[in-house]
Parts: sequence; C-alpha cells; structure tokens
Amino acid sequence: MKSTASPFQNLVLASLSREAYLRFSPHLEMVSLRAGDVLSEPGLIADNAYFVNSGMISVLAVLRDGDSLEVGIIGREGLVDINMLLGCRTSLNRVIVQVDATALRIKSSVLVRLYNDSSAQFRASGQRYIQYRISQISQSAICSHAHGIEERLARWLLMTADTVNSERFDLTHEFLSQMLGARRSSVSIAAGVLSEAGIITYRRGHIQILKRRSLEELACECYTILKDEHAALSRS
Repeated sequence: MKSTASPFQNLVLASLSREAYLRFSPHLEMVSLRAGDVLSEPGLIADNAYFVNSGMISVLAVLRDGDSLEVGIIGREGLVDINMLLGCRTSLNRVIVQVDATALRIKSSVLVRLYNDSSAQFRASGQRYIQYRISQISQSAICSHAHGIEERLARWLLMTADTVNSERFDLTHEFLSQMLGARRSSVSIAAGVLSEAGIITYRRGHIQILKRRSLEELACECYTILKDEHAALSRS
C-alpha cells in the first residue's frame, strides 16, 4: 500500500486515492485509546470502526468461562474490525487496546457505505487485508497447539515490538496470559527465563528487548511466517 493522499500513518487510509480520501476524511475523528480499552465484544453491534494510527490492538477469541486467546493483532496496517467489511453487524471477538494507541474513528454504517461504493482497487486492498487477518487466526491456532510457552512468548514480544515500532512497551502478566492463552504463572516463569538470559528486562509491567537476535532465534517459526505476510501486505 503506497501513500497517496492521507496525512495519517494508517496504511489503509494511505492507500486511498486523493478522490477517495476526500470522501472519507469528513467522517474521521482522531481519538486516543488507552491500554485496556475494550472496543468491541462478541455478539454486540459495533457502532464505530477504527483505523489504527499508532499503538497496538488485540483481537481475542473468548469462551463463556472467561478464558481467551489472542487470534490477531492490529497496528497501523489495519482497522477494527474486518467483520464490518464482510457485512456482519455484530462483533465476532473481543477487541481490546493492548498498547496505548491513536486511531481514526468512523461510524460503522458510514465505513460500510463508503467501502462498498469505493473503487475496485481499494476493495481489493481491503480483501488483501482480510486475507492477512485470516492468516493471523490460522497461524495462532497452530502456534498454540504446536509450540511451547517460551517460543510463543518470544514470538509475541517480537510482533509487539514490530507493531509499535519500539523495543520498549508496557504489558502486565495478566495481559500476557490472556494473549497467549496460558496461566499467569507459566507466563511469569517464561518471562523470568528470558530475563535471566539477558534477552529482555521485565519489571512492573515494563518490557524492554535487549537482545533482539536472541529473541528471534528463540521464537517459533510463526513469527517469520506472519512477518513475511505483513511485509507482503505493506507492498500490495
């Protein structure tokens, strides 16, 4: 996606032609989002959509007993959430702000109308983004089944760093356990192993990656697969 008209960092908006952007821009409102903010819940109608401009949003599959697993992350390459582009009124997942973010908010009904009336080129970009999100979901499923907690934690920390474009970010043990679908104690042990090895520092929810190469060597293959898919999305 190549920037044409949008002054924002969101790559979906940046892919719009000047004419298309001028149709979207009157309906966009810049908002600040704090970690922990819930943007949608399963089964509820989402009134707003969000083109992410910075920070990171997590998409969670949630069970009735409260257990959850992250099945996707959204950074400046995308929007919350793809079900709107598929014609679904209700949300399929819980969508929560993982790292403080900014976003361009738009009414869901307006987004659907503008998207359906947009050029074939922009709809193709939207479909490519949907494909990327489906890839995230499928990779999350096999990753949770096949890889250990340390590999998955390393993969997740790298993806977070890539999304927020920083080696430092704030994440609690509780959030990490939700994202990885693991017990909080297991996440604490895995984070402790990485910390003792000097790969990261993790104090009071503040994480810093010290040895990225070592973290990449430890991460499961899912990181490279999704990174390559993201790179392909950015070029399309």
